[in-house]
Amino acid sequence: LIIFSHILVCLTGSIILKVDDSSIVFNIRFNSSVKFMAKLEHLSVIKVSGDDADEFLQGQMTQSTEVINEDLLHLTSFCNPQGRVVATALIQSWNEHYYLILSSDLIDDLIAWLSRYILRSKVIIGKEEINIYGIGDYEKNNFDKSNIQSSNQSLKVLSIDKNRSIFLSHNDKEEQLQTISKEDWITQDIKSGLPLINKINTIKYIPQMLNLDKLNAISFSKGCYTGQEVVARVQHRGKIKQRMYKLAIDINVLLDEKSEIVNIDKKVGSILISHLNKNKCMALAVINCSAIKDNLTVEGHKIKIEKLV
Repeated sequence: LIIFSHILVCLTGSIILKVDDSSIVFNIRFNSSVKFMAKLEHLSVIKVSGDDADEFLQGQMTQSTEVINEDLLHLTSFCNPQGRVVATALIQSWNEHYYLILSSDLIDDLIAWLSRYILRSKVIIGKEEINIYGIGDYEKNNFDKSNIQSSNQSLKVLSIDKNRSIFLSHNDKEEQLQTISKEDWITQDIKSGLPLINKINTIKYIPQMLNLDKLNAISFSKGCYTGQEVVARVQHRGKIKQRMYKLAIDINVLLDEKSEIVNIDKKVGSILISHLNKNKCMALAVINCSAIKDNLTVEGHKIKIEKLV
């Protein structure tokens, strides 16, 4: 019988069992990308409620409320009259209300923008104070599902990335749940081509430039909405000169959203969002379609265009 005097867990993922001056090392792999109750603090929630909430949103966003169901989070966007995207968001129906999940720095701007169109509609728009967590498939399977879908908690799968879900909870009590870190969530956003834009990129792009037509975030069969005339005309002509692409840049530096994509000395695109992953920079960028086969650079570094998954 061996009695271990100390048990040490190393940051490397090893468990060391010490017996006096000697030790036995067991190597156990831990998934460093999984954090316990790590909130997605870069995201916030807007709640849209009231008798006319459905009709109101139908007249303001590119997505159709008819496709929104109880199980999925759908991608949508809100445009100005010129068809430029004010904000992109994930939308869900829960407790007979609508919830928009978007970049935290655009919350006040989108509330102010939508409030201009309420007029006499019976609609209430406001920021919802709620905890936001990212959940992967493995973690979702270990949830106590009897407590998930309730008036206080909601778990919805992303319609464009079925391997991820967002868990909303009004419960401030810490629970022993494994969640995806903010950093890994953003990395997966880039890999899956999910363009949740921030304040720097607001009112710069039409929805098709962000591939929202390919991501089923635009309804071309529903009625009018703000900016619809421009969006429909671009789609009808079939000439979309700029598209969103995934980039890999062999640098260990985070690129600013204002960074320009250039071909020799000519600007052909801009960084939309970037993130460091394994000492390399990965990004989403909007680039001229005619230039993607050229030798492109950003801040002097060569770019590799990768396939979106």
